[in-house]
Amino acid sequence: MKLTQIVVASMALFAVAQQAQAVTRMTGASATSINLVEALSTNNVCASNNVSVFKRGSSTSALGNNFTVKCNSGNFGTSGESEVQIDVTGGSVNAILFSAAGAAEPGAGNGGFLPSTTTGCTGVAGTGALSFLTGTKLKNCAAAAPLTTAKSVGGFMDVEPALFVASSVITGDYTASIVPATFSQVFGVAVSKDLYEALQGAQGLTVGIANATPANQPTISKAQLTSLINNIDFNDAKNLGPKFLVPTTTQTNLSYCRRPNTSGTQAAAEAYFLGNPGLTGALVGALNIHDPVADGAANVVVDNGTGNFVTFKMNSGSGNVRTCLNTAGFAFGFLSAENNPIGTTDTYRFIKLSQAEFAEGAAGTSQTATAVKGAYDYVFESVLFNPTGSAVLDLINASIKTGPTTPGVFLNINSATPESNFTRGGNSVAPYASN
Repeated sequence: MKLTQIVVASMALFAVAQQAQAVTRMTGASATSINLVEALSTNNVCASNNVSVFKRGSSTSALGNNFTVKCNSGNFGTSGESEVQIDVTGGSVNAILFSAAGAAEPGAGNGGFLPSTTTGCTGVAGTGALSFLTGTKLKNCAAAAPLTTAKSVGGFMDVEPALFVASSVITGDYTASIVPATFSQVFGVAVSKDLYEALQGAQGLTVGIANATPANQPTISKAQLTSLINNIDFNDAKNLGPKFLVPTTTQTNLSYCRRPNTSGTQAAAEAYFLGNPGLTGALVGALNIHDPVADGAANVVVDNGTGNFVTFKMNSGSGNVRTCLNTAGFAFGFLSAENNPIGTTDTYRFIKLSQAEFAEGAAGTSQTATAVKGAYDYVFESVLFNPTGSAVLDLINASIKTGPTTPGVFLNINSATPESNFTRGGNSVAPYASN
């Protein structure tokens, strides 16, 4: 009898251990948050797409930084895992810094994860970019719902780790743990309502954020943006502030809603606009980003005594950038094209970059058409940091969906069915060109 009890108890402990292992924790890029959730929610990788997606806060169109996908009908594919908890705070490099494999890094830390056992969550239908979460699949939990502190197994990054090594954010060589992602990410320049409408007026376009199609999208040049975000304080951009973009405005402040140096969106912006780290070394010429650089750092205001100011505002995640851009006044920032404010309560809008657009200015569009054909090049290839060979991470990489329901990404040459041959060849500082 005692032996039988011991066997039963052992089996129970084994079952508990197996259940504990049924959770995969990911950290990393915030740019592809919605794409990751849709890959797990709409491809039948969970039987009959019977999933619940848990998040903090009341939004029905945005995920925030901490969210979880739970398969209610067994596991995701053959992975043996039924729950994927994701923390995108800080961005791409935290796929490494918050993982067990990156524990030796000076900036190592832990992720904060929202368990599916969180109580008091309300089931609602997703809207906008989350409209694929039908019925009550989206579970809105309290804005301050408690998080579990833990290490992740890795995650996706907007750019390869070498960019973060070059900027001294990480020190290790993680090449052996990198898997090329099957998709490329489109990025764009977003501006606040006040700046959007002022630019429209200054450029002779029909004024109003309702006029968001390419015909009425204003433009800012790459050279202007480079001048604004670099660390040269006494150039015309810093002296003129908002008047550098709209000479006749009465506004006196222009805010740059930037991300921390752990962010892949930020690393991509610095590579694209500042040539950093691509123009370092023997040929030099790279420009440096203006501080603050660290997540959580205080804002910095450039005041050259001209009565005009440029304010550099730190934002941990993409959601924080959107909040910054939805504030009254002149502001700009860089966001991935998975974001689409049309049809939501967001008032920011995407603009053209040096006369080239990616955003169609309508809800339910892919926002990748010009990038796919090489007419828009603010594009970078994502990578997967998967040091343990996690089956769930590989499953997501193989299941990414593209098109109107998953805006901002397209299948690249690492996919079995590429949508475009334009690529940077796995090197984020290389030119965007046809393979």
